[in-house]
Amino acid sequence: MDSLFHALVGAMIGEIAPKSIKRRRLKGALAAMSPDLMNIPSYLYLGIKTNSTLWYPQPDAFYQNPWITEHWTWLCWNMSHSFLFWGLIIMPLVIRSKWTPLFGIAYLSHLILDLPSHSGIWSVQPIWPYGWLAEGWFDAWAWNLRQIFTYSTLPAFCWFLAYRMRLQKWIVWPSERQNAHAEVI
Repeated sequence: MDSLFHALVGAMIGEIAPKSIKRRRLKGALAAMSPDLMNIPSYLYLGIKTNSTLWYPQPDAFYQNPWITEHWTWLCWNMSHSFLFWGLIIMPLVIRSKWTPLFGIAYLSHLILDLPSHSGIWSVQPIWPYGWLAEGWFDAWAWNLRQIFTYSTLPAFCWFLAYRMRLQKWIVWPSERQNAHAEVI
């Protein structure tokens, strides 16, 4: 998936999270986008090698230069998209730092959404460093701007729906019920 889609899904997860989490929507959006931050080295390297504008390669540059998946910069992306990395690094970091579990859940949403949306040599290695590739059905990361905005309406609509459900108190956490009872008394 593209970064906007991930951010909207993360914001929706933040919307559903307990209201006691400050800036929960922003935290969800940033956490859901964070695995792709590891793409920056490979994007910059490929951008430089292909003389791309502002060193940012277009999807065609990836298709025309599949050698990038063998370059050391691609290892960063494989690592950040691994369920092992999530379980052995991200979640212990979340627990040890006493961060909200929202970060770990939103990060996990990114990994799950990328499974069907990366195909061929661009497939995700969910158990990296083991070589198995999860063959996806399409390459959402290669969408043009029109496709990105079109397909991002789905998580945007879900976020709005979650917002309305929270507003109508259809989704209420037990801690929020206790606070509501305390305010009445």
